[in-house]
Amino acid sequence: MEATERVVSPGPKPEPSPEPTRSDADTKSQGTLAVPESEGDNGVENGDHGPKKSSSLSVYAMSMYPKVDPAHRVEYPFDPVVHDDGTIDSARTIYAEDVDYVMENGRQYCGNYCCPVDEREQTRQYLLHQVFLKFFDLNLTSVTLDNPQCILDVGTGLGEWAIGMAEKYPDCEVFGTDIAPIQPTDQVPVNVEFHVEDAEDEWIWPPNAVDLVHLRDMAGAFSDWSYIYQQAFECLRPRGWIEVVDFDDYFADQNFLAFYPPDSASRTLAAALVEASRLSGRPRGVGHMAPELLAEVGFVDVEHTVHDLLLGQTADSDKTYADYWLVAMITGIESVCLRPLTTTLGWEPGRVRELCRQASEDTKRLAEDTSLGDTFVVKLRVLTARKPLQASPARNMHDWMREKGGGDDYSTIDSRRTLRSEDTK
Repeated sequence: MEATERVVSPGPKPEPSPEPTRSDADTKSQGTLAVPESEGDNGVENGDHGPKKSSSLSVYAMSMYPKVDPAHRVEYPFDPVVHDDGTIDSARTIYAEDVDYVMENGRQYCGNYCCPVDEREQTRQYLLHQVFLKFFDLNLTSVTLDNPQCILDVGTGLGEWAIGMAEKYPDCEVFGTDIAPIQPTDQVPVNVEFHVEDAEDEWIWPPNAVDLVHLRDMAGAFSDWSYIYQQAFECLRPRGWIEVVDFDDYFADQNFLAFYPPDSASRTLAAALVEASRLSGRPRGVGHMAPELLAEVGFVDVEHTVHDLLLGQTADSDKTYADYWLVAMITGIESVCLRPLTTTLGWEPGRVRELCRQASEDTKRLAEDTSLGDTFVVKLRVLTARKPLQASPARNMHDWMREKGGGDDYSTIDSRRTLRSEDTK
């Protein structure tokens, strides 16, 4: 089936939905935009088990939700005496204490992921979430869900999207997965869980059980997107949705780079990042947004929508929203460049940082140039598709667990789904 492609240009927005979300409340409560300074070689508490937390830098407002009983969040090591054959691949357990954090050039990373996971990057991800909310009129997804029972957010990051979906659908179980356990585990909706999982491994989710698989801002994260889409297809219910949201990589977008001189820092970084990502086996860009990749796996009703996300302000733009987007953009330059260029290409950290500084200044100057009007934009792509009705019958996750002998206790599926022991106090 051919994909449908729509190009959406900026225009008048409808009035925002009256439905409140925690993240929206956070946005309205913000005053002057403040971004934490680099903490340099900030250590990690509990040895190397996770990033140091600082209450003074928290981006979370007080939650309306009660603290979850620690009994629901305790990590249980695999015991063959207790667990029978119904346990699904418990040997693949990844406890939060086993997560591989490393400090490089003053930034904290997890595993081989190209971007940092420290507080500076978490703040940037929070700002990006506010940008998405504002741009899509507080809508968390573009697909229509009818009484969803299970939603999966792959690469959940801070978990803001998963928390928002759990608030919107209180009768739905929402699972957020990531290689780094940086999500809040205190005072969140009782129907959301965060699990430490690597999406490049075999997925542990039951077949035909998930209503929506969501991936956002994951460019450069995976070496084989066809595998990711195949795994998503298998766990989705018939007529279930997949939604992939990503920016055009501004360092690979020739239309965007045309605003910069040929010898600019941005052009230098662009060429280097493309080469570094290619050598690493995880190319950046939007190649994974090609509709045919979903069609080849078996998805139908594939739709590809392109939006223009203005980088700058117009007379009728929201200043807070514009500031958030600009800060997220310019601070993201170092986030995406520092590790690939130093580890893969062997560049000196000082050189990379200086180029990032120059590129940030150039981008800020262009964003503030009113003569550019609405031409200085970053493309935002949304790719959606459905699993065909002819696929296997839908499964209820609880029924599937009982068939496997695990009752309704998800901890028996795979201990990677448990959360951080330091959060069970």
